[in-house]
Amino acid sequence: MKQYAPYDIKIFVTGPFQSGKTKLIHAIDPAAISIERPLPRPHRGETGTTTTGFDLGRVIWWRESDGKTGIIIPRAEMTSDMETSGILKHIELRGVPGMLHFKFVRDTMRANTDIVLLVVDSSDREMIEEAIAHLEEARAAFPGKSIKVIANKQDRNDAARPDEVAAWLGVERAIGMSTLDHQACRRVMAEILSTHARSAQN
Repeated sequence: MKQYAPYDIKIFVTGPFQSGKTKLIHAIDPAAISIERPLPRPHRGETGTTTTGFDLGRVIWWRESDGKTGIIIPRAEMTSDMETSGILKHIELRGVPGMLHFKFVRDTMRANTDIVLLVVDSSDREMIEEAIAHLEEARAAFPGKSIKVIANKQDRNDAARPDEVAAWLGVERAIGMSTLDHQACRRVMAEILSTHARSAQN
């Protein structure tokens, strides 16, 4: 059986149904695993699957030194030089089902969380009430912990700007993203981790 190193930082990825949580985790870790089932009907014209269990991704966050943003590297892309130089952290991403009635699954997956991501479909204004419900659930589950809002699907012509998404939710900031751009997703994740590391030191 393949052995995994213990994770150093655990990221909990939540958000409404079909907001892009699974695609985000697979953009960051191409080897991520997901427990899904096919959608019973198209959602906003799109077919595909929905998570009914969980998504699990494991990547490496590598930095030359403290204070650097660093890069996210899929485990298969690690080199021996990186393993023996710089600062290396094992990152675990856990995605949970978005449908509200799966709260019991979300509750079982949240232990030892370090960072919370709330993924929102910025092109779907009709899901705002559901997004707010997920935000309030996350605030109750992780009191005092910062929740990073991801304004996903910025590649779509009908996408709202990240500042508009932030206004919908009543939060200070939302981070614009498209899960179609895997490198950008990894850059954003490295920035989030760097911010988290600086906060932990203060």
